Amino acid sequence: MERLIDHDLMYGGMLTVNQPHMIARYNAALVALGIKPTTCSSISLDATGYSPEVAEELDDERYLDPHGVNRRFIIVSPEQGKLPVTNINFSYTTDLVHAFFEENRQALQVLTLKDVVYGEIDNSTYRIDDLADILSIKRVEFIVKTADKLLDKAQLLTRLVEQFQNDRDSWRNNALIDEILELARACGDPRLNELIPQKTRFEQRSFWTRHFGGVYVFHDEDDNGAVVVGTPDKPKFALGQADLKRYLPLSAYEDIYTYLYVTDRVELWNAAWLDRTDILDLRIKQYVYAAIARANPKKSLVELDEAWVKEWTRKNFENLSEDGAFPFLTRMRKNAFNGSEINLDDVRPDLRFLTMRANPDHPDHWVVNRLLSEYVPFDFLTRFIVNKEAFYEDYQTFKSKFRDYVVHAVTTTYFPQREKFLARMFEK
Repeated sequence: MERLIDHDLMYGGMLTVNQPHMIARYNAALVALGIKPTTCSSISLDATGYSPEVAEELDDERYLDPHGVNRRFIIVSPEQGKLPVTNINFSYTTDLVHAFFEENRQALQVLTLKDVVYGEIDNSTYRIDDLADILSIKRVEFIVKTADKLLDKAQLLTRLVEQFQNDRDSWRNNALIDEILELARACGDPRLNELIPQKTRFEQRSFWTRHFGGVYVFHDEDDNGAVVVGTPDKPKFALGQADLKRYLPLSAYEDIYTYLYVTDRVELWNAAWLDRTDILDLRIKQYVYAAIARANPKKSLVELDEAWVKEWTRKNFENLSEDGAFPFLTRMRKNAFNGSEINLDDVRPDLRFLTMRANPDHPDHWVVNRLLSEYVPFDFLTRFIVNKEAFYEDYQTFKSKFRDYVVHAVTTTYFPQREKFLARMFEK
């Protein structure tokens, strides 16, 4: 995976921390969390404070998420709010962490001037033993602490000030006044500097989790139990759950297609999107290049001649057509170019997902796009963007020359204008 790290496809865009006092604060949070402090003089952090250098030193990739349930966090700078979240066990972690930073920006700026913020994202579940433990997750709370007790002092000062204001005889209480003044010296006036995070609870209804081989949980507006989509046809958990409305294996193409359609979670055929994004051309190219790599594992793919690729495709058309994906994509490209409407009900169920995306106006659109990426395993670009866990698993199976091409394609296609590319593909 070193190639991914070197090209920022893994652990990219992280915050470098190398000032001694910042390392000391980070270590104070580690100790408070019961983790051995680092001896590294320079570390890189993601939004939650995960550091690959610390993980390597501890020989523990999960040192901030030991049970895969309640992710712990360490914040030494408000700049972390702009960073990615790595090694997730729940898809909602990234969105909620960024929302926490956004909602409490002022408090985090003030707190991190003097202290380090740490804690955990609590979903009231201590471990995952069965599906019921996952279905019970509908909201999370950020349990926030500071190593030097700055937050505790601010909260205590707030209570004492309220007591002083509400008790008419409090001006006679010298001990109370002295305590207020002493706390004010440490943290100022929390009523003015917004020292205390105000938004720490968040709702999360639909998500993906790594547990049980990877499952998707969807809650609909009727709240009459969850629909769960999972990898195994016969899952390793009991299906007789009170909160489970329906379990759908990933191979239930027709049922999943119908569910996503009737709940307005997908766009079935958006000719403007297909034309604007060139998604069909991108997928055709990735499909063909993957086939070339399998047939010629030692051939460099980065600078293949376009004419050579066309000739190779013509000669190998029969082999490319075996699973139906390639001829379907080429036919859909013609239809999109001609402006023809497509009735996906007439298409083989497993192929329908190749030309659709999540409805960008639905609150579940990111987790739905992740689910759709399960059906385009050859589209490493989409999987890198919306389903990095699957991308990393795929990458480990690739031969060296194909890895070179994948890294080149992602860095030249997606990296130059990430936000615009992301918006064009999945948001507009």
